[in-house]
Amino acid sequence: MSEWQFMQKSAYLADFVDLTKKLQKTVVNALRDLEQDPVTPRGNTIKKLTGYENVWRYRLGDFRLIYAVAPDANLIQLLAVGPRGSIYERFNYDGWDAPGAAVEFGPELAGQPEWVKHPEWFAPEESRPEKEKLPRELTPALLGKWLIDPAYHPPLTHCLYEEDLLNMTEHGVPAEVVERVMESLYPAPVARIASQPDQVLLDPEDLLAYAVGTLTGFLLKLDAQQEPLTTWALSGPALVIGGPGSGKSTIALYRVRNLVQHSLEGTGAIPSVLFTTYTNALINSNESLLRQLLRDMLDLQPDQPLPWQIRVTTLHKTVRWIAKESGKEFNTAYEARCRQGLYAARARLQAREPGAAGKSSTLATLAGLRDDYLLEEFEWIIEGQNCHTEADYLAADPAGRGISFNQATRQAIWHLYAAYRDDLRSQNHYSWSQLVQLALDQVQSGAFSQRWDYVIVDEVQDLPPAAVALCLALCREPGGLCLAADANQSLYNRNFHWRSVQQELNLQERTRILKGNFRSTREIMVAARQILQNDPRYDTETLEQEFRHYGARPVIYAARGSKDQARWIARQVYGAARELRLPLNSAVVLVYASSVGQPLARALSEQGLPARFVKSSDFDLEDPFLKVTTLHAAKGLEFPIVAIAHVEAGRLPRETAASDEEEIAAFVQEQRRLFYVGCTRAMRYLFLTYDRQVPSPFLADLTDDYWMRL
Repeated sequence: MSEWQFMQKSAYLADFVDLTKKLQKTVVNALRDLEQDPVTPRGNTIKKLTGYENVWRYRLGDFRLIYAVAPDANLIQLLAVGPRGSIYERFNYDGWDAPGAAVEFGPELAGQPEWVKHPEWFAPEESRPEKEKLPRELTPALLGKWLIDPAYHPPLTHCLYEEDLLNMTEHGVPAEVVERVMESLYPAPVARIASQPDQVLLDPEDLLAYAVGTLTGFLLKLDAQQEPLTTWALSGPALVIGGPGSGKSTIALYRVRNLVQHSLEGTGAIPSVLFTTYTNALINSNESLLRQLLRDMLDLQPDQPLPWQIRVTTLHKTVRWIAKESGKEFNTAYEARCRQGLYAARARLQAREPGAAGKSSTLATLAGLRDDYLLEEFEWIIEGQNCHTEADYLAADPAGRGISFNQATRQAIWHLYAAYRDDLRSQNHYSWSQLVQLALDQVQSGAFSQRWDYVIVDEVQDLPPAAVALCLALCREPGGLCLAADANQSLYNRNFHWRSVQQELNLQERTRILKGNFRSTREIMVAARQILQNDPRYDTETLEQEFRHYGARPVIYAARGSKDQARWIARQVYGAARELRLPLNSAVVLVYASSVGQPLARALSEQGLPARFVKSSDFDLEDPFLKVTTLHAAKGLEFPIVAIAHVEAGRLPRETAASDEEEIAAFVQEQRRLFYVGCTRAMRYLFLTYDRQVPSPFLADLTDDYWMRL
């Protein structure tokens, strides 16, 4: 077996699909040849490219296969393949004959700017860029060659301009189809190829499967820091800490492979694995990647599902499944219903114990606490710590909630909570955290008997203790639990800290920290870091990252009102999508609340963008339009282009009715963290806008060293 491992860039995949089937087979045969020795010149077949330190070309008649080699790592990076003239044009530039002047490829790509700056994109002009004609006519024959489903040929063949193509998702063409067409129309130049992440090519024959659509994607390559964590502490429990874009999810996928291999070697049986993702959108992609990883080990056929022992789902789905197995009838109580329940509880107590001012003693005690704060207390302390009685609540850990309650206040909160819970139960309503309690009770009592050898949980920082306890209870043994998290992205769990998880699960010696960022540019992450610099719970360990991608500074635009914000955002999204060769729904516009999101979506539509406002419960990455949504709804997701609108006083941070200084401080820090999470959803471009008359106080912390102000 060859000791060389193939990596590939997405640009190479686009090139490969564009070849004839005969040439595709020729390329696969060439890769078999390269596996033996990719660096020894052989006649006119293999030669090193002048001006590059580690780039070679393989001659295929009038075509050229371009690849880079990292001999120390035994890696071959497939970069591009195509006609000789166009390939050399993509790799040519000033300084071609100067040794070492070209982009250097290797297992780690650092220091290479990913996107050049385009100041003209950031100018506050109201006019739109001129339409740019497509470089090739999209005919059915050409689209067929690119393996585009014939169902999408009619709308695509009507595209004359680049803008038409960017808008195709609105006409039912999936984003991945638009991306494939864009990549085929606009082959990536060398700088963009260098910036693309490496994907693992386990077998050259997989390229042929990908070209005919039976293989949907490829796994990302792990770096030297990530790889050991796939086999580390397989007898857990284990905690992997990493900042945004550090590859925690990719590590989890490889970890499943190694867990399966470890079990097969030890017992000959496939272990049971519960793999939880944060969003529904990630279930299908993770299943596909796991099938690829486990294909040879389990002899899986191309369209064969994962074995029943491996379950990929979300924790929300798991909780609902267990709750349904209990036989209880229930409906999920979302935010509006919970607020209604709190209102009913107040009314019930007031009617039961009228006070001197028309309030019961319980309500008088709680007069200074906002509804938001009380609902959070119910969710994160009472239900989050699985309190079933007043005694449980009085003994619960209140750390991090912002206010230190005395016993009388806690007793009053419990009385209000009991009335709130009774109101929900009267209509078989359960909040999310109450469903977690129900599921935990079912598992701990043995009423739900299903257990897994391994449970892998992502984004644990936003889970209450009861949910972590549920994950542990679902493990056949405690050693089967593996958690991944980033404390700086904790939006909801104010009392989250690594120490609480480490102490409860004895993880002090079983914790590892990831330093690399493989998702966002250095400029975006360093700029976003300023948002948390005044946060007393600022976790410096995960924020000090090493970067693979570089780009332009994030931009802050001082708008002249709401319409100007919409015009400017539309211009930036169009420009960035054109540069990245992505459809418009690869961007997202984030706002603090639906009250501004809905009119903003209408204003963006008037600018020619297919925009709609979507709620968190309705969010679907595949929706064929530019999504305007709330900062909370974007949690756990990532987008090449992110715009955050209306970063204004009274909106971010929101106004609060709190009067207690501790609660106000806690509220502002929560809003600051929400702002940080929104900014770190951006992979390549980040834009902030605000009305220049009411700037958010958060903007005062952002300096010109890291942000471009207009």
